Amino acid sequence: MSIRGLPSSTEIRKPVHKKILYAKFPIELSGEKRKQFDDDIGRMIITNEISPISVNIKEGEQVKSIFVLQVELKNKAYNERNIVLISKLFGQYLLIVLKYADEVQFATYQTRLLHSEWMEADNACVKLLGLDLDAVWENLVTQISGIVVTDDHSLDEQIVIEQEKAKLLKQIEELDRKARKETQAKKKFEMFQRLKEYQKRLEEMN
Repeated sequence: MSIRGLPSSTEIRKPVHKKILYAKFPIELSGEKRKQFDDDIGRMIITNEISPISVNIKEGEQVKSIFVLQVELKNKAYNERNIVLISKLFGQYLLIVLKYADEVQFATYQTRLLHSEWMEADNACVKLLGLDLDAVWENLVTQISGIVVTDDHSLDEQIVIEQEKAKLLKQIEELDRKARKETQAKKKFEMFQRLKEYQKRLEEMN
């Protein structure tokens, strides 16, 4: 399948065999873990290379090229650990297109695994935005993850902040649920005081 937004000049077709992963990660992909990987992952194909040669965008200080890897999934509820291993295999800037039946999900690894929502394959689209490949990569990561980078932070810093915010939101939801069920007035009051502290911290992060 072709991803809208990627010029035809970037298209290549290079199969990636799972045995390469098994050879590179013999410990991480042994025994039951290897079986789980096989249960999740089908064919893998490098479909595009975004570079100064294939597009009219100069290389960045960090990013010299970006590869697009299509991964056919056998299981939509995949183990994220397997996708992280695939990312680490290449040691490259990698946009992963996870495909299951007629749906796709974009994923990439930038300090941690980030991914988009599932979408119909026909609607799969990315935009190459930026004056160099550093900027293109950062824009791809924000498109995929929905993370908005503020002027005060780098991309990596913003990813950490968003992770902390998500963790804090989960704590707020759990504590709010417990507080509403609590029958003892003193404990209930203490929980609501903690909730206020969490909410204040969340506001400070925005």
